[in-house]
Amino acid sequence: MAAKLGELLIHNKLITKEQLEEALQAQVIFGGKLGTILIEMSLISENILAGALSKMLKIPCAKPGELQKITADVIKIISPELAEKYQVIPMAVSGRNLTLAMADPHDLKAIDEISFRTGYIVRPILALEVRLVFALERHYGIKRAMRYIPPPKQVRQELDQLEASQTKTGQTSSATKEDEYLGEPGSEQVYSPPDTSQVVEEPPEEEIEELEDEEVSLEETAQSLVEVRGRDDVADTVIRYLGARYARAALFMVVGGQVTGWRSARNGQPIAGFDGLQLPVTEPSVLKTAIDSQSYFLGPIPSNGANLALISHLGKPAPTAALLLPLTMLGRVVGLLYVDDAGINLSEALTDLQLLSSKALMALELLILHNKILRT
Repeated sequence: MAAKLGELLIHNKLITKEQLEEALQAQVIFGGKLGTILIEMSLISENILAGALSKMLKIPCAKPGELQKITADVIKIISPELAEKYQVIPMAVSGRNLTLAMADPHDLKAIDEISFRTGYIVRPILALEVRLVFALERHYGIKRAMRYIPPPKQVRQELDQLEASQTKTGQTSSATKEDEYLGEPGSEQVYSPPDTSQVVEEPPEEEIEELEDEEVSLEETAQSLVEVRGRDDVADTVIRYLGARYARAALFMVVGGQVTGWRSARNGQPIAGFDGLQLPVTEPSVLKTAIDSQSYFLGPIPSNGANLALISHLGKPAPTAALLLPLTMLGRVVGLLYVDDAGINLSEALTDLQLLSSKALMALELLILHNKILRT
């Protein structure tokens, strides 16, 4: 559908061919739907995108704010399992008709199963991805994917207004403990500077699969990068190499004005809760230093401001020094590579890590090329 949407937007002179190509490249790196990427890159407004998709699919689109203002009795019609499986939100009931907001309103399998399970005649409408993920979290407590932290500005404003209105009237979210299907509503993850008097305790260790504790050569890593099938494969391959060599390593994604935790390793294991890290790129930190300079950072991490949030998510012991390298594509930093190890002279590791990062970037470029071959 991405190719058809792009063609429609170009035909109607809403974007250029060059802008579409840039957005498709970014989609390979960051994931998500093309429309979401176009909104994040400020190449198109939400309203124009909704109109274009409605025209293309011949199905109406949920209006801004509608997905947040749904009553609990309607939400309970569909279980969290079905909502998450098919990315849908029940919006309204009229007689035996159920208006259903869907990521893919042409998914007949989803429509048939939901109709059978609920007993209603499903009337599908389109829901933009940037809206749907926050509605699923609000009504069902379904945690949004990493790349959707935080919400776009317009969505954030609507959520704030809705929350303020409910607080004033004494109302609560439609997701409550008493609801038959529902869990706790998801909370908004917006950064606020931590208490600088102490480092926040790391979350308890989870039962997670241990990374292979074996020597992994750069040659083997390069071969694995040639064979990757997606961006997460690139991240897994890189962190496997780093985790076998350094006491602590991490990869960050830089998207939508945020730095978010992507992959991590500490003593051969993923760091529990690391993917919950999210910091604005505007907040002063060593991460921002590497992003702004588009060059490596080598040295101690100051124990202040946003750096404290980084240190707390990396866990104990606090790093005495760290090495960060930006991953730069499409003219901007799309990721960050991080290592620290008290037993290693990190300056001697710089050349090796620069070579690794260049190979990782080439792997992403290969993915972009593969995607272009498949869609042309």
